Amino acid sequence: MASVVELIYGDQSRFHSLEALLLEVDLKRPEYRNGHLWVNADSYWGRLVTPVYGARLAALGGSAEADRALLDLVEVTVRRFLRGESLARKQLPPWLPRLRAALLVDGYRMKIDRGGGAEGEVRCRLKPLPWLPLRLAERVALLCTELEVRGQQTALDHMRQAVKHYERQRFAACEKRLRSALRQVTAYAAGTGDLDEARNVRHLVDTGRLTIPAGTRLLHDLRDMLVEDPHPHRTRADATRFRIQLTATHAAGLLAKVEL
Repeated sequence: MASVVELIYGDQSRFHSLEALLLEVDLKRPEYRNGHLWVNADSYWGRLVTPVYGARLAALGGSAEADRALLDLVEVTVRRFLRGESLARKQLPPWLPRLRAALLVDGYRMKIDRGGGAEGEVRCRLKPLPWLPLRLAERVALLCTELEVRGQQTALDHMRQAVKHYERQRFAACEKRLRSALRQVTAYAAGTGDLDEARNVRHLVDTGRLTIPAGTRLLHDLRDMLVEDPHPHRTRADATRFRIQLTATHAAGLLAKVEL
């Protein structure tokens, strides 16, 4: 997203109306403006990055609509910048390889071809990779290392099996393992010695280690893993990868509450 917003800001003439762009990709929602950024909210930069940042937080919190809006922003921006341009490999603009590389790290492959509409029209589509992107794979590896150091063998085994299931495209099995791992980590953080997630989350909130919104979010995500593919606009692999990301984020936060 950083690459895309810098691209837009660097050539504002491509977008005669920033408001029209944000409306087109469904980023003009009031809930995306709740984030606090040290920017002038009335400037072009502020009007651009504030909803993008807010949508990114919402997507990380599990909002499928925010996730889709951010992907749409990438696709629309690339289409606008490549309209009328040659798609020959040697004539591609220098920003395109950098954006492709950034998307690969985030787990997406960008496909570009000529559209069937007006002359010079370009079509851009983002497709999720069938494997974990490098950055997320590293985060999972670090989480596994911390679980091992802390002696949380059961949670560690579940995480390792989840990754194996994901690589073999056994997505339902992966998500069951993710939920089991997160339940184990929640119990460890609560120190209750039982796997009742509601009781453990309530204990973490009551003892001040989680805020009420954070506890609600954790409990929602634990229960959401029992739902069959809750994000129908995504591929099955994409939805499961997002759950891996949520699990890694929650687990890292919970482990930070427990001193070694």
